Amino acid sequence: MASQRVKTSARIATVPVLLSLLTSGTGCGDAGPGDTAEGPGTPLVSVTAAASDANLYDSFTRANSANLGSLEQGGQAWKFIPSGVTWGVTVGRAYLLTDDGTWYDHYATVSATADVRVLVTLSTLGQYSGLTFRFVDRANCWKLATDTAAGKYYLTKYVGGTQTFPLQINQAPVAGDVLEVRTSGNRIDVYINGVFKGGVNDATHQTAVRVGLLGSQDNLARFDEFRVYTTPGTRDATLQPFRSDSVWNLPIGKSATYADTTDPATRDFIGTSVNGVNITTWANWDTYSHPITLASSSDPWATVTDYNDSWRSGTYYVPATAAIAAGSDKHMHVINPERTFIDEAWSTTRQSTTAYRVGRHHKIDLYGNGTGPQNGVRAYGGSAIGGLIRAWETTPTHPKYTGRIQHPLAVAVDRAQLYYSSGASGYDANGYGTAKGYVWPATEQDWGSETTYKGQVPMGAYFAIPPSVDITALGLTAEGRMVAQALQDYGAYVTDATGGCVAFYVEPTAPSSFVNNLRRDLPLIRSKMRRVTNNSSSTPNAPGERRVPMVPSLAPSP
Repeated sequence: MASQRVKTSARIATVPVLLSLLTSGTGCGDAGPGDTAEGPGTPLVSVTAAASDANLYDSFTRANSANLGSLEQGGQAWKFIPSGVTWGVTVGRAYLLTDDGTWYDHYATVSATADVRVLVTLSTLGQYSGLTFRFVDRANCWKLATDTAAGKYYLTKYVGGTQTFPLQINQAPVAGDVLEVRTSGNRIDVYINGVFKGGVNDATHQTAVRVGLLGSQDNLARFDEFRVYTTPGTRDATLQPFRSDSVWNLPIGKSATYADTTDPATRDFIGTSVNGVNITTWANWDTYSHPITLASSSDPWATVTDYNDSWRSGTYYVPATAAIAAGSDKHMHVINPERTFIDEAWSTTRQSTTAYRVGRHHKIDLYGNGTGPQNGVRAYGGSAIGGLIRAWETTPTHPKYTGRIQHPLAVAVDRAQLYYSSGASGYDANGYGTAKGYVWPATEQDWGSETTYKGQVPMGAYFAIPPSVDITALGLTAEGRMVAQALQDYGAYVTDATGGCVAFYVEPTAPSSFVNNLRRDLPLIRSKMRRVTNNSSSTPNAPGERRVPMVPSLAPSP
């Protein structure tokens, strides 16, 4: 069986001269990552069960109006301060419509809690605009606001009309920035675009519960995606990352439609001989998997040099003993000391404890959606740890163990199974692959797919076990039933290419007993999987009420 776990070919975009050196190998390894340019990914669309996993939510996707109205989720009407000013909606964005003729701050607020996580997207910049929290009145509150003239953000405290600036963020505001504040007790932390920017310990207005939008007399700011989490999240981002509505956490919809075995993609996915290649089923674990290491600020500060694209190089804390996966893929994934990001690396060589050479590196937001483009080192364009079966999920003695896997899984298939439709390998201006065949949520496919892909399974295709299948009647081990149940409740995404098999991924620190039983059951499990035909960016993980409850929201970082 060892021959099933050998590395397959890699993809290089900007260094094509190296392609011939990096496309050898066979067996059930992980396909090497391709290169894309930075660009916006396809946004996730709200699921049918709820507009958002936030307790209070407003996307402002309603008709233009001179009245901001009420929250889309949470049942509250917006309150304006000072009285007499007007907030409205234009082109799906909230804005200050009429002011009080002064350059003082203007607010639209709702009632939440003192300990809160509040986010808003600043779609269009305005001077001194942003969000407010622990709001009492105009003279007593906190705010996170732009200073476009200075090219900074300020965390500002008002007490009796006097303002001070406990935190100054030297980052120029940009349209589209996501502003976020998390409060707990006397602690206030600030994030911009999911990146931690600093925090303060301050008990001022600690019991105030209102939060909301902040605008000024220039009337330029436009706001989108207002989210408030009043109940602290409980999910640990280091154990199960990404947003609750990410494709990597969202349960399958009850209105999912399942192809039958005559469907070309399903036929090739479950096939045991496809285009002259014998296809087995495997779980990559001891080789070609994705080890995850937690870093601390006492670890070496290392330079990680991307030898394909220097702009992707980085410097971050890397433990001297950080795990590098066995096999030629050599993945190394390190979670930062703040527990907010994971630095993913492929084809890693440790030159010293402070110097690494890698084929591709990306920094991934554990509080983001985990998909691309340029948001991970796997072939589909997203995070390498999305869909990974984690050790804590498979270890009964772990304090978080539930006996269930509560997220979709990642699978890789042979190039004889993968689908190519048109176009040459390359990338458009937004970083999406120009060699086509992939489907959402994939944003690319293997470099050279135009000559190596021979089948009908698109990169990014979504498969699941239909609800008509009685998993308990299949004669599976407990470990196999756990995975089969996850495939029925959450499904699986095709994220990579292998050689000679369909491969699932288990964290290397998972128990060998789990993996051995799973490997025994996987051929039968794969034979029951079918392509979900109505999965898309507008109906992520298929439409309808979720088959099982959504996972809890993420807890604030430590």
